[in-house]
Amino acid sequence: MKLSKKTWIVACILYFLAILSIMLAADMGLLVNFSLAHPPYDKVGHFVLYGIASFLCHRATGKKTIGLFNSVIPFGPAIFTVFTAGEEMLQAIFPNRTASIEDFLFSLGGILVFYWVGEVWDKKKGN
Repeated sequence: MKLSKKTWIVACILYFLAILSIMLAADMGLLVNFSLAHPPYDKVGHFVLYGIASFLCHRATGKKTIGLFNSVIPFGPAIFTVFTAGEEMLQAIFPNRTASIEDFLFSLGGILVFYWVGEVWDKKKGN
């Protein structure tokens, strides 16, 4: 069953709102007793949460690409990479959060791996 672009957009928006809710809860210090929000488990969270976002965002943008520095890159994952970098930098100003290059790298890893998995999945399905 092939999902419509509208379905991917709705899924992406709902997922984005879920991630924003998680970020807000963390920024407010509501996740201090949640063990999965602390190292080393938070790395898995970064990888999976941002990876799923990349997958959904790529499909919601119709798998569009952009040219950047003589390379063609997928637009949806690029948007989410910029969002991820900004969110990680914002963590430095919140007392309940810590900015970490390691977290960003796990997020970036998830974005890239889930994008790749989606491309392989599409090829197997013939899309």
